[in-house]
Amino acid sequence: MTQAIEIHNLSFSYEPQLPVLKVADLTIPRKTMTLLYGPSGSGKSTLLKILAGLLPKYGGQLDPGSEISLKATEAAMMFQDPSLQFAMDTPWHEAEFALENLQIPPVEMPARIQAAFATVEISHLAHRQFATLSGGEKQRAALAVIIAMQKPVILLDEPFASLDPVNRKRLLQQLQSQVEAGKTVIIADHDLSNYQAVSPNVIQFGTDHQTQVLTSQAVRQLLVAANQQPVIPAKPAAQFPAILTGTNLKITQPNQVLIDQAHFQLPENQISLLTGESGSGKSTLLKVLAKLGTYQGSLLYAGQELRKYSARRWGRKCGLVFQHAADQFLNVTVAEELALSQKQGRHPYFTPANLQNALTKLGLADLTDRVVYSLSGGQQKKLQILIMLMMGQPLLLLDEPFAGLDAKSAQTIRELIDACQATAPATILVVSHQLNGLADWVDCHFKLQNQHLVDRGEVLA
Repeated sequence: MTQAIEIHNLSFSYEPQLPVLKVADLTIPRKTMTLLYGPSGSGKSTLLKILAGLLPKYGGQLDPGSEISLKATEAAMMFQDPSLQFAMDTPWHEAEFALENLQIPPVEMPARIQAAFATVEISHLAHRQFATLSGGEKQRAALAVIIAMQKPVILLDEPFASLDPVNRKRLLQQLQSQVEAGKTVIIADHDLSNYQAVSPNVIQFGTDHQTQVLTSQAVRQLLVAANQQPVIPAKPAAQFPAILTGTNLKITQPNQVLIDQAHFQLPENQISLLTGESGSGKSTLLKVLAKLGTYQGSLLYAGQELRKYSARRWGRKCGLVFQHAADQFLNVTVAEELALSQKQGRHPYFTPANLQNALTKLGLADLTDRVVYSLSGGQQKKLQILIMLMMGQPLLLLDEPFAGLDAKSAQTIRELIDACQATAPATILVVSHQLNGLADWVDCHFKLQNQHLVDRGEVLA
């Protein structure tokens, strides 16, 4: 095993397009934590997949002169959407399956799995069905499986996108413990929160698909700036007219009460933020509001019980932006997705000129012929939000809309939503663990804690 992962003359492309990643010379020290940082679509996920041996095996073309010192068998990778890599029904069975593929003796498996699950603090989730886990719980489960595999190199693609700040900090500390135990950890991440405590190496990816190793001083400046989060007041929800009201609202899943709320009201035509710990029920609440889940008690929209709306009628009233962008797409190419939303959508903001301007600002204008599944995670997210905004429903629910987006892209999305709001206001409820830039954007802030929706009246900048 070499002392560092060496990459030379790497060039990767999806035929017949220009290269999406070019690396002349890059050294990644082993037994350290390295952060891949840069804008959406700059090649971070592509590099991880190349290191894991997934590319070009399953797509694309690697230049014959490319040199990589890492053997794919040394690495284990966690995808942006961990659901895509699960083959079994529970975390425990998934870990067993992974170890079976590594030909680990069955007698050794239980202790190894138990230790990994204890490290990531998910022992209580070991036998839960994946379908009942939140996005953050799935990310933690995927990491536990990877730790159980005991590969020397751990590759993580946006591993904290669905985690609340407390679990994010805890997971980073656990990854630092893996480094101290001799592992090499390489993380692609847009959110720099809490990295200051673990002092990673940082490789900057640019829009020109080139890479640069930052100096220690540049890393310190970058991480210090990312951790400055003042608290800014939000407005009490009660001061606005309510479009949606819940009374004696109770939402459950097997063996667990998620929400037990005597009264709740969502302010009309305002942007409201919903935060809370991973697994507390935020995404479940959005699914209930979208009529994709059941509830007890009363939920009134514009004075009418939600249960009385037909699925077709409610679909014209309410749109749900799923946590994972790929779940939203119904067509093959970007152009086909846009055409469908143009045909069915009715938001007055999206004139041909405004749509083209939005595509340009989002960096999607030159990607209309691309297959949606060949886009980066950030590009998929931007397309997903755009096509849902085009639909123009008066109630829009967004589940982690900024996950996987760099700061500039997230700001562009917020500006696009603001432009839509100025033209035809909608009631917007946003679930997000990433709070940077939201303080002066959202109107109200609810926090889901101890089964209750609490009006916080403040947001972190």
